[in-house]
Amino acid sequence: MFKLARFLKGRITATISAPLCKLIEAIFELSVPMIIANVLDVGVASGDKSYVLKYCSIIAALAVGGFLISVTGQFLASKVALGFGTKLREETFAKINSLPVSVADRLGGASLVTRLTGDVMNCQNALNMFLRLVMRIPFVLIGSFVMSMIIDPVVSLMFLAMAIVLGSVITCVLKLTLPRVKKAQRNLDEISRLSAQSLTGARVIRAFTKQADAAEEFDGAAQTTAHTNIVAARFSALLNPLTFAVVNLAIIAVLWFGGVKVESGRLLQGELVALINYLTQAFFVIVTIGNVFSVFTRSSACAARVNEILDMSVPEDGTLDVIPDDETPAVEFRNVCFAYDGDYDVRGLSFTLERGKTLGIIGGTGSGKSTVACLMDGLYAPTSGRITIGGRDLTEIPPATLRRNVGFVMQEGYIYSRTIAENIAIAVDDGSAERVAHAAETACLDGNVEGFANGYDTVVGERGVTLSGGQKQRVAIARTLIRGTPYMIFDDSLSAVDSDTDAKIRAQLRKECKDVTTVIIAHRLTTVMHADNIIVMDGGRVAEQGSHKQLLEKNGIYKRIYDLQMALPDELKEEAAHA
Repeated sequence: MFKLARFLKGRITATISAPLCKLIEAIFELSVPMIIANVLDVGVASGDKSYVLKYCSIIAALAVGGFLISVTGQFLASKVALGFGTKLREETFAKINSLPVSVADRLGGASLVTRLTGDVMNCQNALNMFLRLVMRIPFVLIGSFVMSMIIDPVVSLMFLAMAIVLGSVITCVLKLTLPRVKKAQRNLDEISRLSAQSLTGARVIRAFTKQADAAEEFDGAAQTTAHTNIVAARFSALLNPLTFAVVNLAIIAVLWFGGVKVESGRLLQGELVALINYLTQAFFVIVTIGNVFSVFTRSSACAARVNEILDMSVPEDGTLDVIPDDETPAVEFRNVCFAYDGDYDVRGLSFTLERGKTLGIIGGTGSGKSTVACLMDGLYAPTSGRITIGGRDLTEIPPATLRRNVGFVMQEGYIYSRTIAENIAIAVDDGSAERVAHAAETACLDGNVEGFANGYDTVVGERGVTLSGGQKQRVAIARTLIRGTPYMIFDDSLSAVDSDTDAKIRAQLRKECKDVTTVIIAHRLTTVMHADNIIVMDGGRVAEQGSHKQLLEKNGIYKRIYDLQMALPDELKEEAAHA
C-alpha cells in the first residue's frame, strides 16, 4: 500500500487533517473517564449538585464537539480515499491499455478487470480506514494505558498483559488468513473470466442450448471461491471471540483486584469506574485492530496485484521516421521465429516487401498467417530473427509510432456500441462527415449504410450485434482506411463478404492505396492472387513463395489450392476457401 502513496498527491492537506480530527476526538474520549471519576468521588460523594451539573455539562460539550470533529474527519478521509481510488484506477487503466499484447494475454482479460475494479476498490477502502484510525488507535490504546497507570500502576499492568496476548492472537490469525485471501482473489479472476465469456458468447450458448453447462461451470468456480473464502473466514472468525475472551478476563481481574483495593481504601470508587472505562476503550480499539488487520490483509494482496501492473515497463513513445526510401525495403523479415507458450507458430520466416507493393499470405488454419501480422504490427516480439520496417529494426521503433504508421484490420474487428460514423471516425481526431463517407465508400459500405433508417447515425448494438459479419468487417476496414497510414495489414478481413464485394473492395483499395505497402492475409485465393508476391505458409514455415504465375508453374500447394477453388461451382467456392 505504501508504494501507492504517490496517488495522494494534491490531497496532502486533507490527508493530514483527517487523522488529526480523529486524534482530537480521541483526546476528548480519554478525558471523559477522569471527569466521571471526579464527579463520583467529589460531586456525588459530597452531594454537591452544582458540581455534578457543571462537570456533566463539560461531558456533554465534549460529546458534541467529538461528534462534529469525528464527522469532519470521516468526510475528509472519504474524500481523500475516493480521489486516491479514482487516480489509481485511471493510471491502472492507462497502464493496462499500454501493456504489450503478449503480457495482457498472459495475465488474462478477466484478471485485469478484477484488478482494475475489485482490487482498486479494496485499496481505496483500506486507505479510508487507515486515515480514520492511523492516529486514533495508537493514541487511545497508549492513552488508556497511561491514564490507568496514573490511577493505579499495579492494576494497569493488566493492560500490558492483555495487549501481549491479543497481539499474539492477531498474529496467528493473520498468518492463517493471508494465504487464503490471496487465493480467493485469484479465484475471483476465474469468475470474472467465466462471466465475460458467458455474456459475450450468449448467442452461441443459446444456439447450442448450453445454458445448463455454462451455469454448471460458473457454479463450480463460485463454489470454489466460496469455499476458499469460508476457510479464510473460519480463521478470521476466531479473532473477535478470542479478543472478547481475553478482554473480559482482564475486566474480571480489574474488578476483582480493584474491588479489594476499594474495600481497603487504597482506591476510590470513581477511580475504579475510570479504570473499567479505560479498559473498555482499549477493548474496543483492540477489536477494531483485529478488523483493521483483516481489511489490510485483503488490501495488501490486492495492492500487490495492482502494483504488479503499475511496475511493468512500457516502451516510451517517440518520433521516428519509418517511411523507407526507394532503395530500402519497406518490410523485411530475416529468419524470424516466434514461439507462443513454447510452441513455435513461425519458424525461419524470411521475405522482403518493397514500398507500395502488396504481399499476399495464404495457408491453412494454424499455419502462422495471423502471427506474421501481429509480428509486423509489433503486438508480439520475435523469439529470434530480425524485423525491419522502413529500414529500422522493429525493436527501435516506439510502439505508438509504429501503430501510427501501420493500419491493422483484424479478422474480427471490434465494433463499439456507437453510431456507424463514430465507429469509423474513432481512429482519427478529425473524423469529418466527408472523411467518414469517403472511407465507407472505399470499403464498399456506403450502399449498406444508405439502407439504414438513420444512415451513418445508426447506432449499432454491443459489439455491432445489429450488423452482419460482412458489414462489421467493412466498418473495420473503413476505420483503418480513414487513417491513411503508409502500411496496411488485412488479416483475413474479407472472409465474411461475398466474392463480388471482395473484388470490389480490392479494386477500390488498388485505386485508393497505390503507394501503400500492403499485406493481405486470406483463405480465399482470389483475394491474394493479384499481389506482387505471395507466400504460402504451412506449419509455421514458408512452403512456397512467388507471384501467382510463378506459383502455378511450381505445381505445388498453391497450384492444388487454385485447382480446388477454381474448379468448383461458384456456390461451393466460398466453402472451399475456408476448407
